[in-house]
Amino acid sequence: MQIFVHSGKNGDQLSHNASRNLDIPTGYLMHATKSQSPYIIFYNENSIYGYSLNNLYSMTTGEQNKPVTLKQDHEWEKKINITTGRIPIPVSSPGQIRYIVKVPGYYYEHLLVVTSDFSELLDGQSLRTLWSVNTSTVLSEPTLGYYKKDVLDIVMEVGIGVNRKKVMILESTSGSVHWELEINYRPGSPKPATLRTGDHRSTFLFWGDYQMDTNSTDSPVKQNLYMFHPSRPNVILELKNNTEKITAFDAVLFERSRHACYMLLNGPLASDTPGPVSLTKRKLKEDITNGKVIWLSNDNEYSEKDIRDFFFRMRYSSEIA
Repeated sequence: MQIFVHSGKNGDQLSHNASRNLDIPTGYLMHATKSQSPYIIFYNENSIYGYSLNNLYSMTTGEQNKPVTLKQDHEWEKKINITTGRIPIPVSSPGQIRYIVKVPGYYYEHLLVVTSDFSELLDGQSLRTLWSVNTSTVLSEPTLGYYKKDVLDIVMEVGIGVNRKKVMILESTSGSVHWELEINYRPGSPKPATLRTGDHRSTFLFWGDYQMDTNSTDSPVKQNLYMFHPSRPNVILELKNNTEKITAFDAVLFERSRHACYMLLNGPLASDTPGPVSLTKRKLKEDITNGKVIWLSNDNEYSEKDIRDFFFRMRYSSEIA
């Protein structure tokens, strides 16, 4: 594997002998410990390991004198494997490692490890397991959002059958389920997105095809975009149907607290034959006006107009978790 180090000030390449005998990782991320010491965490299907940015710099440049002082965490340095020079990060859950997501905590970030069988939250300092839940067949990388006011939660999609999934919102501190919905889906659908709202919670956006009759298999699965807010837990709003392949999707704010919209990149997937792509931006309000209100229970306190008005008047926050 080749590692290149570039200056964050001017982009100049700092490493000259960057080829190292390291396993080719599936992915990597930057992590800061409680002491704000920077570490690079690599992972593949079978293992997770880390290097301090300080040591990685020396490995790739061959220089011991660094242009800046890079902190190292005393507790993490004691975990280094002398033979490999790595810091092994243990995972108690079985299965192949699929994703690692940083989850902000009170004082430092934790690490959510998703395997083919379980999801496990590791303390970002001690690396001990905080909680573990059974989430076999996770379909997409987890997303973060707020179900309760100012309490960070995790959105996950788990396969539960052929073209069938469960959208779950888990409490980040315990792994308990706040809300869940079973829905049909089309393979290759993008992961959910969230937008922080003015009431210190989130609007959740996800793709699928909600059907009241779960036994109906005659019609093909549609690709609809749905909107959900925790203050209306028994209703979702169907915004738009998309018939093209979605390469990328995200929800963003283009004007502070006002212009909430979503971006769609349509075109061939990485495994398909190359072809044209299109990028589309749509305001949420444009789709909310004609959105279809779907009741998840018979406990309806509001009219369909009330629901559309509620989502249309939603205020958003640019505050970052």
